Amino acid sequence: MGGIHIIVGMGYGDEGKGVFTDYLSSKLDHPVVIRFNGGHQCGHTVMHAQGSFHVFSNFGAGSFRKVPTFFSRFCTIDPTGMAREFDALSRLGVSPVLFVDPLAMVTTPFDKFYNINDRANLAQGTVGVGFGATVERNQGPYKLCAQDLFFPGILEQKLAAVRDYYRMKLKARGLESCIEALELEIMPVDQFMHDLAAACGIMRLLTEKQLFAMGFENYIFEGGQGILLDMDFGLFPHVTRSSTTSKNAFEILNRNVQSFDATVYYLTRAYQTRHGNGWMSAENHPVMLMNNRHETNGPHGRQGEFRTGILDTDMLRYALQCDANFAGTAEKQMVISCMDQLTTYQYLSSGNVLTAPDRDSFLRQITLCDKVLTNDGPGSAAIQQWR
Repeated sequence: MGGIHIIVGMGYGDEGKGVFTDYLSSKLDHPVVIRFNGGHQCGHTVMHAQGSFHVFSNFGAGSFRKVPTFFSRFCTIDPTGMAREFDALSRLGVSPVLFVDPLAMVTTPFDKFYNINDRANLAQGTVGVGFGATVERNQGPYKLCAQDLFFPGILEQKLAAVRDYYRMKLKARGLESCIEALELEIMPVDQFMHDLAAACGIMRLLTEKQLFAMGFENYIFEGGQGILLDMDFGLFPHVTRSSTTSKNAFEILNRNVQSFDATVYYLTRAYQTRHGNGWMSAENHPVMLMNNRHETNGPHGRQGEFRTGILDTDMLRYALQCDANFAGTAEKQMVISCMDQLTTYQYLSSGNVLTAPDRDSFLRQITLCDKVLTNDGPGSAAIQQWR
């Protein structure tokens, strides 16, 4: 069995998972990237020194390194986003290879429509691309999965059922939703069908068993979002409809591999961040940053404000405790990004604001694993072993 490398965020997302996936893709022999949670709502930024820059959503963050991607059954796929991102990567000279589990969940225009017209969802904060609505719909009988896209008759009937599903949901909300219901009735799907045809030519259906029989030497599990947003461990209602721990990765491995040794990489910025609504422990403890001109998060979009604060070691410990339920005896390493952005080395511990005198002292206070990597830049070239 090849090497197993599982990348997990310790916060609310935005911890540098894309950068670290790119890093491992550049260091490991014959790897494949496996997306094991979330889906097309993720935005993983990769920047290379020679100028290549992209925010990956529908393809793995190893695509600049010509590493193929596998979207598991735990993920959503968006045919429209896939087709458009493939074109964008092609313009950069990249030809991404995409394998998709036949049971991966498919996002439709109806899911996106409901997502951005759901008042409760908007109040909680949303990326606005239909991820949560897709997962919720697929938990019931109105399923649409990747394999259905290759059977036109089945697809036509299931798309009609999905539209009916949202008609019923809008009607149940009462008169205030009559305008949204009317818009749903007349919403065209011609562009979606065009994008869907393109997406079917981009992706290749592949079961987990087939993936592990292909002879890859290394498996890079690229996580989405962070443990503090986990649907079981985050603070409801400001959570994602996904298991953001290593749970799904180990579930995939346990049903396909007889024995293996895994390394879990726990990622955090050198400060706390949160995009969107919900409690953040360092909200009232601002952090002064520099060298952050490449930040791709901002106040735009439906997610809400991008907030920052000093790092909270209690939240890091909580994240590790949550993941310990699944990671077991796997080797554990921490990866701390954006080190170059700090002007002081402050952090929270048991609610107290503490200040370390220098970089190494700060790292000794916040690291919770024996092995630690740091990154002092926006790209993977600056990643190095600290201890």
